[in-house]
Amino acid sequence: MRLHELAKELGMTNKETLDLCQDLGIGVKSHSSSLQEAYCDMIRRRAERDGLTRDEQPEEPKVVKATRGGKAAKAPAKAAAEPEVPAPTPPTPEPAPLPVVEVLPEPEPVAVAEPVPTPEPVVDVTPEPEPVAVAEPVPTPEPVV
Repeated sequence: MRLHELAKELGMTNKETLDLCQDLGIGVKSHSSSLQEAYCDMIRRRAERDGLTRDEQPEEPKVVKATRGGKAAKAPAKAAAEPEVPAPTPPTPEPAPLPVVEVLPEPEPVAVAEPVPTPEPVVDVTPEPEPVAVAEPVPTPEPVV
């Protein structure tokens, strides 16, 4: 479903619906962006919960483009005859008050005395002489006859 179709269904302007999508974290770029049905349901629920829905979709504000001479183009006579009624804006919730952060003074540095190095004990490491193995004569067995 396209975003502008959903806006028409909910009675919201394309801009309001686009802003609501941005608030919900849905990545849309314009009124002609396609939306998955799950996102449409999420937008419908939020719009109904926040009271943003209307019976009829209000007319989008006209963008006046400049001509080559730098002057604005003339608006049609019909638009000039009917005063444009701005769409009622939904009440904006007041921002939550910021938490008060208490600034604590920095503690004064404490002087730490350097420890005196203790000399390592001297260990006498002399290798012990290894015992010399003495070979005993092996008795020769007598031949068996």
